[in-house]
Order: sequence, then structure tokens, then C-alpha cells
Amino acid sequence: MPPPKKHSATNAPTSKSATTPTAVTVVSNTSPSTEHEHVGKHMAYESPLKKLKQSMSKHKRQLITTIDELREFIQTNDTSLPTLCGSVRIQARLLCWASSKLRSPLNSNDKYEYQKAQREDEFETNQFLITLSLYEIAPDHPALPSPGSIIAFNPTKLKLYRNCCQVRATLSGITTVIEP
Repeated sequence: MPPPKKHSATNAPTSKSATTPTAVTVVSNTSPSTEHEHVGKHMAYESPLKKLKQSMSKHKRQLITTIDELREFIQTNDTSLPTLCGSVRIQARLLCWASSKLRSPLNSNDKYEYQKAQREDEFETNQFLITLSLYEIAPDHPALPSPGSIIAFNPTKLKLYRNCCQVRATLSGITTVIEP
């Protein structure tokens, strides 16, 4: 293996008139903003559950009673801004379920509007429904609620598509309030 090459600065002849430093000043590379704050004995441990409860108390769940209020909530809710990000729990009657969708009007007052719109125009009907998407669930799963029951669920994602409310949720987030 060949010997390592020397840098040109080390090969240069040293000047005898160069003065050697007499004092050394140590300069810190860290600024006060980069220093880490260590948890000492004076700071109390805060459990994740306590932090979650504090966060939930700051962001109260909103009570929504109509499909129009749900549309407005979806339009004004911004998950990227914590000051606007809200939480909601939806309670509605389950009309029917298919292999990919559970559909439900928000409250029983909308039932007559829904039936009228269904007779006239099926696309118009979807504006009175909430489409609840569950992924990787078999249609005959025993935990699925039966049609006609009142269910409550926590949506994980809310969207509007052509003025129709679409909700994504998990099966564990759905509870049956009243059986049919």
C-alpha cells in the first residue's frame, strides 16, 4: 500500500518568525437554544393518559345534530392546525350495510327528506346520508351492528365528496347504542 500523501500545508517550510500562541481561548459551539433541558427531580412525571386527558379538555367534542352541521364541521375543520382541529362523535341510525359501505342518516328527522329524495333522485339521496367506510371487514363479521340500530362512532377521517359526507372509522370505534 502506498504511503499517504502529505497535504501542501504540511509540506510548506515553516517560517521562523511565526509567533507561537501564548493564550488559548475555548469557544463553545453550542448556543443556548440548542441545549437540552434535562428532567430533574423538581419536574414531576406526567403519564401519557394524563397528557391525553389534558389535550382532550382543551379540544372539546362538538355536538352535531344535523347533516348540514356535519358538512360545515368538515369544511371548517383543519387537521394541520391544532387550534381548528376538532373532535366529533356521531350518533345515527344505521339503514343498511353492504360489503363495502354502511349508510346512515344523521337523525330520524331527516328520514322523510331522505325517502322523498330517494324516490326522485338517488344521487340527491346521498346528501342526506353519511357513508361510513370500514376496511378489511367481512360483511358477515359478528361485531357489525344490525340494520335499524342506533350506532355511535368516532370518525378517524372526515371528507366531503360532491356535497356527500364520507367518514372513515374503525370497527372498534363503533358502538351500538340501541338495537332495532
